Amino acid sequence: MSALGVQSHAHEEVIDLTKDVAALAAAVGHGVCRLFVQHTTCALTILTNEDGIAEDLLTVLHGLVPQAATYAHDSADHVRAHVLAALVGPSVSVPVRNGRLALGEFQRIVLLEFEGPRARTIDVDVG
Repeated sequence: MSALGVQSHAHEEVIDLTKDVAALAAAVGHGVCRLFVQHTTCALTILTNEDGIAEDLLTVLHGLVPQAATYAHDSADHVRAHVLAALVGPSVSVPVRNGRLALGEFQRIVLLEFEGPRARTIDVDVG
């Protein structure tokens, strides 16, 4: 298992991890690449690399989880980030074939940062 360190630079941000993950998967002929983020205010998903889709996703998620809501959590300033991360999820799995991630032509593995800027750690298990 490997750890991938990622530094976000904005409060909310979509970071493409595909090249870094592909480099880790290159040593494996066939298998599955499993990624798990060790934090509760960011998430992992697979997204298209089309212009504007990252902003559109954040807009839709913001509509699902309002900022001004009353929360029971003792630190309401980051409840939204926890809820957004829980909705998207902490992990993704991608098949590996001939040492390459078996992603579709437009698919990218991305980290969704909901409470940055922060240093993030992602466990990557390829096998």
